[in-house]
Amino acid sequence: MDQWRRMIRHLFIFVLGAAMTACLIGCADSFAIKNEAVPAELEQKLHAQAVPASELKLTKAGLNVRTVSVPPSEGVLKVPMYYENGIPHIKVSLNGRKPKKFMLDTGATFSVFDAEQAVEYGLRTVPQVRPTMAGVLGREPGMAALIPTVQIGTWRLENLPCIIRMQRTAWGSGILKEHLGVSVLGVQMAANHCKYLTLDFLKGQVEFGFTRSYPGQVRKHLHKTNLSMKSGVPTTVLKFGRVSWEAVVDSGSVFGVQLDQRVAQVLGYKNGGWNVGGNYLITGVGGAQTPKDASVRVLEFQALGLFGSYYPFAEVDVMPGPSRLGTYLLEDYRVTLDFERKLLWIEWG
Repeated sequence: MDQWRRMIRHLFIFVLGAAMTACLIGCADSFAIKNEAVPAELEQKLHAQAVPASELKLTKAGLNVRTVSVPPSEGVLKVPMYYENGIPHIKVSLNGRKPKKFMLDTGATFSVFDAEQAVEYGLRTVPQVRPTMAGVLGREPGMAALIPTVQIGTWRLENLPCIIRMQRTAWGSGILKEHLGVSVLGVQMAANHCKYLTLDFLKGQVEFGFTRSYPGQVRKHLHKTNLSMKSGVPTTVLKFGRVSWEAVVDSGSVFGVQLDQRVAQVLGYKNGGWNVGGNYLITGVGGAQTPKDASVRVLEFQALGLFGSYYPFAEVDVMPGPSRLGTYLLEDYRVTLDFERKLLWIEWG
């Protein structure tokens, strides 16, 4: 119920990690990138899938919705990780449909789907609830919804809250026009129903722990540090010299260590570094931008302390959004979000 209380606020902060979509740089330069409202006919279909008013339980705090989690009897579930385009995916069945790969984004609070997918999978919409989502590239309107059934391996969830994008990001024109989709599984699905979540990039596996506590180290080397849930996403503390700051553990970002502008300035890097180009777009909630338009720049630290080690001549990205740890860094580790103990476990070797 607490998650729904947050969702019905007029302003809903939804942190979505940046995912990259490759295209020719000529395409990105030649065609305008713009955000469009969901077409009226598509919105009508969403309204046709609305939860009947008689089934909605309204309180002063908002909607009272109970998600049912039916975990496997073993108390733990291991499923393959499909590491594609620098982002981990897992196969999920929505409402009994054929399993499909969806991005597993620990930098996103709730699961989010494009309007077309919401219609395709028969999501039950709540048009009365219109949260404003805020991603690293800006804000956009959303519509609350419920997924009747979610099946991940032998784990079944019923009545899982999610958000539907009421905006589409388009690039190109005429017959070359395309819409850039954004569909992710948010971290609250695991944080609310699991004791831990392991992203084993080294083995290509995702592990959900339900009734069992995290068993501990399995790799040769280990570093562990505090973990907290801030604004619905897993956050840890980084330190450089005498300065410390919070960073989101974000499997939805293909970058490595990312600083927001404020932290960069505190560290003495208000300016400097070198600008990033490239033949790709940074896409997510709020739209899409080239690295140049997003003012991405790279700094080089002579020695960066991270995960109990020091990295000489480490490159750090200064980007929009909060400070984050993305998959360019995480892919070399076995990463566990220990919700029960409030610890981040990093293993390697």
